[in-house]
Amino acid sequence: MNSFIAKAVSVIWHPVFVNLLCLYALFALYPPLSFGLPVKLQWFYIGFIFFATSIVPLFLVLIMKAMGSISAITMERQEDRKYPYLFTLFLYIFVYYNLFQSPITPSFLLKYVFACMAIVGLVFIINTFNKISIHLATMGALCGLLAALAYKDFADLRILLVLAILFSGIVASARLSLKAHVPHQLYAGFLLGFILMFFILILNFTFA
Repeated sequence: MNSFIAKAVSVIWHPVFVNLLCLYALFALYPPLSFGLPVKLQWFYIGFIFFATSIVPLFLVLIMKAMGSISAITMERQEDRKYPYLFTLFLYIFVYYNLFQSPITPSFLLKYVFACMAIVGLVFIINTFNKISIHLATMGALCGLLAALAYKDFADLRILLVLAILFSGIVASARLSLKAHVPHQLYAGFLLGFILMFFILILNFTFA
């Protein structure tokens, strides 16, 4: 893959934007959330979770780069990822705790945040031993979310799921072209994101 295209794909499908896409899909494709909550409250949840878990960590990375704490904002080095991942994990814990305290927070939304928290936590732990692709972990989470909603049979999501898997392959090819990861780091990231998101959400359906 051409270097310019690979970089463009990595930016367009950056975890920050995929996180926002997952949040939108959550409310757009899960009827109890889209019809059971006022629109303003839906956007509040999306804005609160996205700002806390994506925008704030992004600012941290920019600050760390300005201070010379990391070599590049792309965090290609394994050691550059340690503190941003840890900080993001703490933010997910903060978000989960605050949403859990509210009696009106839907249980499915809590399970989604918990799944994201688990993914970031395991990515952080694995990163201490070996790099793992956060790009593919978030793509795996997107596919896991769509698969869980399709499993519940709220709508025919087969086309969206196939497209998400296709784009996951494109993102993986881009990361390989940029030499950001080796194949097993990409596979591990995707499987981690997919398995945790899918099974945690399925448990919500099973025991709800």
